[in-house]
Amino acid sequence: MSAITSLTVVPRDSVTELARLAATSSSSLHSYLAEHGGPARQEYDWSGYCMLYVLTYLEERGVDLQQSEFDAESNAINSVLGFTVLITPAHRQFLDQLDPGRHRAEELTAHFDEMGMEFEESGTAGLDGLTLLRDSISDLGDDQVLLLHLG
Repeated sequence: MSAITSLTVVPRDSVTELARLAATSSSSLHSYLAEHGGPARQEYDWSGYCMLYVLTYLEERGVDLQQSEFDAESNAINSVLGFTVLITPAHRQFLDQLDPGRHRAEELTAHFDEMGMEFEESGTAGLDGLTLLRDSISDLGDDQVLLLHLG
C-alpha cells in the first residue's frame, strides 16, 4: 500500500472550524479545505511513509513537530483524515535542527532501515523531507498553519 504526503496551508483562525467539521462530516472537511486552504510552495515526491520516518527521526532528536497548541483539533482531524499534523509558526524554533546540512544521509538511511524501509535512496528521501519541512515552516505567516497529511 502506498501513501502520499500532502501539505495544505490554512488560515490559523480556521483550525477550530476544521476540527468541528471533522466531527460532523469528512466531506464537509474536505470541501472546507479545498475552499480555504492552499498548497504549500513545495511538494514531497517520495512516499508518505518516508515523511513519517523523517518525523520519527526528528522526534528521536528532540524535534517534535506533532505537538502544538492545536493538539485537540489535530486529534479531531486525525479521526477523519488519518495521520495529520498541524504545524504552526511556533515550530520555527526548530528551523536550525531541520537544516539538512546538520544531518547525514547515512543517519537517515540507518533510521529508515530500523523502521523496515530499506531502499537505496532513503537518505536522499530523508534529506528532502527535512528540506521540505524547514522551507514550509519558514514560509508560514503568523496567521497560517500547515496541515501535513499522510494518506
